[in-house]
Amino acid sequence: MSKAPPPDTDWQRLWFSTRQKPWKSLALIPSDLGVDVGRVAEGLVTTGRLHGEKSVTLLDAKGVRLENVQQLIDTLAEMTGRGEWVIVPVDPIAKNPSAVPVVRAASGALLVVRLGESLLTSARSIIEIVGRDRPIGSIVLNRRKLAPGKLLEITLAVLALAACGRLLMT
Repeated sequence: MSKAPPPDTDWQRLWFSTRQKPWKSLALIPSDLGVDVGRVAEGLVTTGRLHGEKSVTLLDAKGVRLENVQQLIDTLAEMTGRGEWVIVPVDPIAKNPSAVPVVRAASGALLVVRLGESLLTSARSIIEIVGRDRPIGSIVLNRRKLAPGKLLEITLAVLALAACGRLLMT
C-alpha cells in the first residue's frame, strides 16, 4: 500500500506560513466573485492533516444564509473547543454579506486575490468590513492554462503575512 504523495512545496510553505500566527480557525475570503477559495481550502486542509500536529477540518461556509449563520458559528466554536484547527472558506463579502459574522467569528483570515484581476479597492473594503485585526495575510493566485479539461491551476505566488494589513491600509 503506497502513501499519497506529500503536497507540493507551495502548499507546505503556505501551511507553515499561516502557522506563524496563532489561530484556531482560519476564514478564507475571496476578494471578488471570480476567486474560488474552495481549492485553497482543500489544499490547506490536506497539507495540515499530513503535517499531523492537530486535527484539521474543513467547515464550508460558502452559500451560508442569514438564518444559518448562528448555527454555523456555534459549530465552529464546538470544533475549535475540541482542539481542532478549522479552515472556513466563505463567499465574497460583496456577494454574500452573511459571511461577515462568520469571518469575524474565526480567529484569523486569509484574503485570497487573483493576480491582475482582483481590485485593491475590494481588498481594502473587505478588511474594513471584517476588521483590521482579522486578516493574518493574503494569498495571490495566478491563472495558468492547463491541459484540456482543466480550467486553471492555483499557484501560490505570494503569501504576505502581516504585510497584508500594512499594504492595504496605506
